[in-house]
Amino acid sequence: MESEMVALLSSIEAVVNGGKAVVSADNSIIVAMMQEALKHGRSATFYVSPAQGDALMRWYWTPGRVKESGMDQVSKEERAKIESELGFKCEGTWFSNRIQCPCGAVYGMFEFIQQGLREHDRDWIKAVLELKNTSVLRINPALDAICPQCHQGFIHGHWYQMKMPNGTLSYGCCKGGGTILT
Repeated sequence: MESEMVALLSSIEAVVNGGKAVVSADNSIIVAMMQEALKHGRSATFYVSPAQGDALMRWYWTPGRVKESGMDQVSKEERAKIESELGFKCEGTWFSNRIQCPCGAVYGMFEFIQQGLREHDRDWIKAVLELKNTSVLRINPALDAICPQCHQGFIHGHWYQMKMPNGTLSYGCCKGGGTILT
């Protein structure tokens, strides 16, 4: 137990030395921090417990917001394409909106992961998809969705949510600074 605590503190120190912060608080405080970041348009990535991630996503993804954003379950065909062409297993239930580009191309979950490969790397995406006890929440993400065909940025945001096979949040995003739709 003591060696686990030493390893944890070393990990925390490495994160802090990298210019980041580590916060430990009750669930309600963590969820309130994410809500405040959303409301005020602050960009942050939160690595939280699945319960904290699910609480924020239930609060954020109201029926009105889901309808306005066009968020829908990723099709079996798109999931198969992600697995066969990009090599990532699509476990659980994934959601995404699909953005139509003026050039005719469409940007959905496949293109999102494809862009992730260009901007990060395979190991990073694989590590995120393999998390079992951590939800990754991108609050007001600063990265733009880029059309893979004409390379133009989209005016409208790409929204996504990946849930583990047990139904808890693995990875998702929220964008705020405006009115919460009901």
